Amino acid sequence: YWGPLDYLVLDMPPGTGDIQLTLSQKLNITAAVIVTTPQELSFVDVERGIEMFDSVNVPCVSVVENMAFLEMGDDDDDHVKDLFDEQKMKTEFIKALQDSGMEATDDVAMNLMDVVRASLKESKQEKKKNGEKFRIFGQGHRERLSNQWGIEHTFSIPLMDKIARNGDSGTPFVIDYPDSEQAAVYNDLAGTVAREIVKVQYAQENSRPTVAYNAENHQLEISFGEDQISHILPPAELRRDCKCAACVEELSGRQILNPDDVPDSIRPRSMGPTGNYALSVDWEGGHKSLYPYRQIRSLIESLEEKKTAPKASSKMDKVRI
Repeated sequence: YWGPLDYLVLDMPPGTGDIQLTLSQKLNITAAVIVTTPQELSFVDVERGIEMFDSVNVPCVSVVENMAFLEMGDDDDDHVKDLFDEQKMKTEFIKALQDSGMEATDDVAMNLMDVVRASLKESKQEKKKNGEKFRIFGQGHRERLSNQWGIEHTFSIPLMDKIARNGDSGTPFVIDYPDSEQAAVYNDLAGTVAREIVKVQYAQENSRPTVAYNAENHQLEISFGEDQISHILPPAELRRDCKCAACVEELSGRQILNPDDVPDSIRPRSMGPTGNYALSVDWEGGHKSLYPYRQIRSLIESLEEKKTAPKASSKMDKVRI
């Protein structure tokens, strides 16, 4: 038991399978942060993740693109040294000097290697100064995510050995290097998520509907936060709109439940909110349903439109002879 918490961050496994969907339905999740990589295949997973969270009314407040680009640390000599096999390069230098008829000693070869090493180091520093980044996994899709899904807050985390080492040692990178550029990205991410959560909680408090069953009139009375207008919904209509796996085929969307099998007299045994996004209903007969609030709103609007729509005449006009 952690005691009182400001935030609890749940690291879900990759994918959008039963584990993620069940956790999203069972837990009171306020918001989601999608973590991805720049590859095109990962973009497909991001789309699925956003759609899954959207289906259970969990807003995605940010996307983090991990390993967005390669960034070396300040210990350049060690990194540059790893870029080539020194012994092999020295042998090649000596051979090239001999072929050219020049003095071919170990000292000369080592001097040439120092020149190459210094050149690589200078080139790397110049690229870093000019803001060039080694995007070994592609350009990524931050802009596309922003345009397609309206996600304003996207962050790029570099592929960096120090971040990996700190992760393995158990000491957060931001503690060992609090003034680094990378730590600033992490801090910006944390602050953004905290601010977005406040917005989400305020919006949820003002949009979550109240649902009550009027046993005397056998009807559900539903009012939404922004208008407080009571809407009437027959229980049978809500039961017929259940989208669970037993009522609707998951892959094809084909309805399994026959609406005629649901009697108009069906009653809810109990009802209650699930997290911030849905209503859970236990029906007579033992069936359990989960209805996102937006699904309930959509059903009410659909039924009210049917009531106000002009009815087509069922009888042909008589023709006078």
